[in-house]
Amino acid sequence: MHFKLLFDKQSKKVLGAQAVGKGNVDKRIDVIATLIKMDGTIGDLKNLELAYFPMHGTAKDVVNVAGLAAENILNGDLEQVPVSKVRELVEADAYIIDVGEANEYEAGHLKGTHNIPLSELRNRMDEIPQDIPVYLHCRTGQRSYNAVRILKNNSFGNVMSISGSYLGISFFEYFNDLSGKRAPIVTEYNFN
Repeated sequence: MHFKLLFDKQSKKVLGAQAVGKGNVDKRIDVIATLIKMDGTIGDLKNLELAYFPMHGTAKDVVNVAGLAAENILNGDLEQVPVSKVRELVEADAYIIDVGEANEYEAGHLKGTHNIPLSELRNRMDEIPQDIPVYLHCRTGQRSYNAVRILKNNSFGNVMSISGSYLGISFFEYFNDLSGKRAPIVTEYNFN
């Protein structure tokens, strides 16, 4: 499921959401619509108690996780770069790490990036520079978030996540590459 949360940075009120994917996407939008009607904030969202079935879901639903991520962004615990800025980073030879597994990297990656799978990150931290900004992404965003947290907890100060991750980059770049007739910055677009 792809889930996008819109909120006001000052009041922290939830303003809207978009969701696409398999399963009960409509349930998540209903939750957000109800929260908006009640002038709910990201704090309310992260603390919502929603029904779940352990075999088919987690105690923290997608909407809870979106609230937690929003709070991390507001608190400065997570810096993000939008997919619209990734081309600039690639063209400037920025230090970008794909924390996906090797087979995912081989299936398609940003040109000039480094592949350090999340499963190997703790053992390979000495390969990562600490004197320049480091940008991380994975296929969907979850592992890159975890990688940012691991690096920050190990005294890496200038690490950022690429919002939307490789799927988002693929969609954004594919459309703009076709409409702008420009060379791709990815080895392969990945939409699966």
